[in-house]
Amino acid sequence: MILFSQRHSPFARKAEVALLEAGVTGVEVRHLASHVRQGDEPAHPENPLNTAPLLILQDGRGVFDSEEICFYIDEFSGGRLVPKESGERQATLTLQHLASGLCELGADLRWELQQNEMGISIPGLREDLISQLDAAYDILESGPAMGKVPPDQVADIGVIALATALDWLEFRGLDRYVSPHPNLAWWVDVFRERPSMTATEYEDLSDL
Repeated sequence: MILFSQRHSPFARKAEVALLEAGVTGVEVRHLASHVRQGDEPAHPENPLNTAPLLILQDGRGVFDSEEICFYIDEFSGGRLVPKESGERQATLTLQHLASGLCELGADLRWELQQNEMGISIPGLREDLISQLDAAYDILESGPAMGKVPPDQVADIGVIALATALDWLEFRGLDRYVSPHPNLAWWVDVFRERPSMTATEYEDLSDL
């Protein structure tokens, strides 16, 4: 299998961390500077969205959504990333969706800030985005994910998504726009020390 990834994307990093946490081996990871290009065969024919992450399966089929890739990794690893019990499963998937939302809000805020530097601004947009980010941080500050994941325990997909999202917001300097959340900051600092995170640190290779 081949995973097309990017060093600057929280969605791509989530897939890479999921691979490492689940202990899946034999996957070639190829890092791209920007979008999946037409010359990146066999990626392009299997990925009409032209994005990364993209997982090429052994039979040549492509999986090109980060959540679907993580579900495939979970299935391939024998269910190591998503709890089986319905309540825990729902909480894990809800946390993953919230983390994805944080990334989308962060991307929108970063775009607005870049537009503002060029003298273009949508009235109230920045304030609305910051307010939504701050509200999400408030929920997470005392949420169930704030426990420390033991080093010998596989992190589930919810906390993987959250850690990679929050680390990306810090990487892009967007966390400075929200109020301090000490519990959340502590949790990210602790999780960032896991081998799966230190092996997949962000690099500024693109404008995403």
